[in-house]
Amino acid sequence: MTVHEIIILARKYVMQGEAPMQSSAELCLSDAIKLYDNGALGSAKNRAIRSLAFTVGIHHPDYARASR
Repeated sequence: MTVHEIIILARKYVMQGEAPMQSSAELCLSDAIKLYDNGALGSAKNRAIRSLAFTVGIHHPDYARASR
């Protein structure tokens, strides 16, 4: 997956607003978007994946797909 696709996926789960660690997921997503806009793609990817970890957990198939 591209960084852009991972950010879109993370945004999808953040927008559901049901995560136990919702505020942490939102912060990571916000960081990912800022980093992406500044061209720091590696860091943006890491923050977007971290957002997914807070929303769906590390055992979810979307997390596994994004973190490859």
